[in-house]
Amino acid sequence: MLINKKINIQYFWLFGKKNVLQTLLLSSVIVTVYHFLGFKIIAIPFLPVASIGTAVAFYVGFKNNQAYDRLWEARRLWGGITNTSRILTASFISLIDDKEKQKAFLNRHIAYINILRLQLRKTIPWATNKENYHQQIVSASEEINEFEISIKELFEKLDKSEIFEKVKHKGNIASYTLKAQFDVITKLKRDKLIDEYEHSDLTKLLGELYNLQGGCERIKTTPLFRQYSLFSRIFVKLFIFLLPFALLTEMSKFGEYRIWLVIPFSVLISWVFMTMEQIGEASENPFDGGSTDTPISTICRNIEIDILEMLDETNLPPKIEPFNDVLL
Repeated sequence: MLINKKINIQYFWLFGKKNVLQTLLLSSVIVTVYHFLGFKIIAIPFLPVASIGTAVAFYVGFKNNQAYDRLWEARRLWGGITNTSRILTASFISLIDDKEKQKAFLNRHIAYINILRLQLRKTIPWATNKENYHQQIVSASEEINEFEISIKELFEKLDKSEIFEKVKHKGNIASYTLKAQFDVITKLKRDKLIDEYEHSDLTKLLGELYNLQGGCERIKTTPLFRQYSLFSRIFVKLFIFLLPFALLTEMSKFGEYRIWLVIPFSVLISWVFMTMEQIGEASENPFDGGSTDTPISTICRNIEIDILEMLDETNLPPKIEPFNDVLL
């Protein structure tokens, strides 16, 4: 998640360089052919192209609204995970006096949310944005790594390498970890450490975590419908291609040498439209490991700190600092 209100030129150039260079070349060739070779016939009326531009702007705006909804829903789901984690922690500590049982259960919960974080950042080729501009900005961060490497490092950090060997072949390690929490709660009931009402309340909280996890997985495994994403890009490119031809007609009205204004105006207008398109493309998968994503690493660390403080621990991990003005 970008946190700096001022985006530097390097960031703009990273997103726009390909389109700017292509449009610069296209418009330069068109103006050269029109002005020096005398092919006046290539100029087309501006009104039809302007109408296409208006339609494209509405279409791209609709796509961006859908992408924003996915991004905001992802943040709400992780807000739910945060709140449920706090309630679960407070409830478990108040019900179970044994400090070792408290630590074991809640450390397992910390492991669960981090496993879920890593699973959501796993690359799905057909769902992940191929234009990885937003990913390049944070690619050097330690938070962004291959799933197999990251999940192994997590278990080693928790000193549970032997458990990793047992669960690494599971299709959904996070679900398996949460299922183990149900087993613990059930055992506490059988050992008469909690009654059936307390057992019911705790299992409802764990069930809510399953619901929130399922919501995140739905967003992750269901990309923005391709008919919107694909045709949005096609329409934008069509408009950018036609734009220099239409600007020839308008700029030629102001004199022979004003025709060269076609080049900068084509570059500027195309950059605006392509940037709007790229914003939606970069935002449609909020767990893509990019600069515009939901900051799930930061959220997980904040949950971990909350839990450890409730356990009266003093050796707390540091908060995650922004990387290149991005919270991960």
